[in-house]
Amino acid sequence: CSGKFGTPITDDVSKLSLLKQNIPSDYEIPVSYIPKEVAGTCWVVLNIYPLEQSLRKLANMFGAISSNKENIIVFIAMLKSLRFTFNHEELETAMQVFQCHYREGSLMSGLYFDYIKDVLHAASQGTSGLSCKPPPCLNPHQTPGTIIRGQKEGRDSWSKRTPLLLALIPFTACVVIVVWLVSK
Repeated sequence: CSGKFGTPITDDVSKLSLLKQNIPSDYEIPVSYIPKEVAGTCWVVLNIYPLEQSLRKLANMFGAISSNKENIIVFIAMLKSLRFTFNHEELETAMQVFQCHYREGSLMSGLYFDYIKDVLHAASQGTSGLSCKPPPCLNPHQTPGTIIRGQKEGRDSWSKRTPLLLALIPFTACVVIVVWLVSK
């Protein structure tokens, strides 16, 4: 493993604009990431695998003969090639050390593909090592393996209420049936 970027990035980066046009601009794509300001020079390295996983999920949404799926697979291959330029154990250790800094979020399709372009462009600019030291976790009770909530906190509170609202429907139906039977 040389630890150098370079050859995995090809001219296929231009296919990002095709994907940007083919996927609705208001479609949100989930991704796990570490912001540049947190990861420093390790930003690219720490975001390769989560971005690859996000692209795999996106690719699975398309049919087997879809041109979108084919284009997404090209980017998965690029990211996989970049990932293989690093020692697997070192990369896994670095990701675990930074685990509390990963954020879950959803990006609109245009921003998502711009993010991919940024990662690939930064990767093509030169070498990067895994010797980064993470800043302290924001929450002292947070352990490695837990994820900081990202941009979805408003949605999370709604999703916590949804099961209660769904349980209310059968309960209301039962009350209506009992009232109907009693009145009969």
